[in-house]
Amino acid sequence: IVGFSPFRLSTMRVVAALLCVAILFSAASAAPITKLGRTKLAPKAVKKGLGLDLCPLCVQFTSQSISELLNIILNAGVVGGCAELCGMLPQKLEQEACNLICDIVGIDAFIHLIEKADLDPIYFCELTTLCPVHDCEGQCVKITDAAVAPQSGPQGTTFKIGVAMQAFNQTSTGTIAFSVLPPDGMPFGDAELVPKGFSPGTFHAGAHIETQPSE
Repeated sequence: IVGFSPFRLSTMRVVAALLCVAILFSAASAAPITKLGRTKLAPKAVKKGLGLDLCPLCVQFTSQSISELLNIILNAGVVGGCAELCGMLPQKLEQEACNLICDIVGIDAFIHLIEKADLDPIYFCELTTLCPVHDCEGQCVKITDAAVAPQSGPQGTTFKIGVAMQAFNQTSTGTIAFSVLPPDGMPFGDAELVPKGFSPGTFHAGAHIETQPSE
């Protein structure tokens, strides 16, 4: 099952739902792609700060910390500034990333946008303008082809999945996501960030699906 659904502020989330498999994701696209998830913030990325595209850093940080920040804001009441608010986060790298982003937008806007974003990391980073927003109108992205090879196989088979997409208009920051729907288990999957969105053109994403039994 292959499809996509629109994301807030015209971000496109392309979802390929794959049955009965476990997933290892890889993507090839003209748009740069950054890993999402609860991976640790990279010290060099935080320290370089303005020398980088801050969209991936913002999304990675907010994916880990937006819930904690919202709880701090709701429970702490009035805070004196970015250093005080961000200093309440438990990890040093989280504090540094928080200070970097908060200093850029200002403490009042930072708190307001954390509350407005409704626990949505990409939406928050778009509201801060650290991630680009392109209000795509009409048809934005269409999945034009999807293939699985082999189409069936015994346990232990590695399946190769390919998806082709056509972008008709520039989109906002978004994700490419592969979701796995086992018939007798819980759905799972993985997603990749497309920081600059899709520009008009053809894009391809792929996954290798390993069906080894789990221990």
